[in-house]
Amino acid sequence: MKVSRSTRIALKPESVWAEVQTAGLLQHIAWPLVRFIPADDAAFESFQPGGRYQIKLRLFGMIPFGTQWIVTSLHEAKGTQWPKRLRDDGYSAIISKWDHWITVAPDKDGGTRYSDEVEVSAGALTPFIWAFAQIFYWHRQRRWRGLAKSLAARRVIAAEMAAYRSAVEAGDDDLVWHHLERVHIVSQPYLGPHLASHGAMLAIAMRRHEWSEVLGQLVRIILAPLGAVTGRPPEGNTGRSNVSAFARIPIPEDLRFAVDRHDDRGRS
Repeated sequence: MKVSRSTRIALKPESVWAEVQTAGLLQHIAWPLVRFIPADDAAFESFQPGGRYQIKLRLFGMIPFGTQWIVTSLHEAKGTQWPKRLRDDGYSAIISKWDHWITVAPDKDGGTRYSDEVEVSAGALTPFIWAFAQIFYWHRQRRWRGLAKSLAARRVIAAEMAAYRSAVEAGDDDLVWHHLERVHIVSQPYLGPHLASHGAMLAIAMRRHEWSEVLGQLVRIILAPLGAVTGRPPEGNTGRSNVSAFARIPIPEDLRFAVDRHDDRGRS
């Protein structure tokens, strides 16, 4: 049985094509409906199309649903031609065929026409797996559209988190907090990354027995969803306990420029 779904993603096709070839994208757009755990812990670190990867499936992030093989291959048009396609000819002990094709092509407005086509076969369970696939690919495409709005910010967050980890290794406390504050500034409009920034601050404060900071971070974790619901987080706020959780602060120009530089959304 087959499932076919298409959507528009407000990103340039080159960016979408680059993202679909990463393990991070696979995990992000499946969450929280499905969580993928590599059977080999290092496998996703070297993930690339053309490889074979065994993963453990967790429905809703927790319920075990066996293991599955991801078997990928690229089917690119020559040079700058489109469309470009990626195939996952996957299977498991339960699902004998999970033949999934992703097609990426530009649309007339500078964005991307993105399609998922999958053929599933699982014996007597096929109708149930097909019904799940309908929901799963609807969910994935919805997550993709949301990611398009935050991708530039997430790229900057990733760079700042890498700098934060380097500062931790170097034992430079000032730089540790500097980079976490920058992560917080960028992440505020996006609840998941926003909560993660406070989680990192909380962990650092607890490790260093900075109890006033611990209390401040716990309060901010409780308040974070409020900004997401209202859509009006305090711009430029560093997220530290020495600053009011509602204070607006000018965003550093270099940080604003970094987000703008990574923003490659297509026109609406």
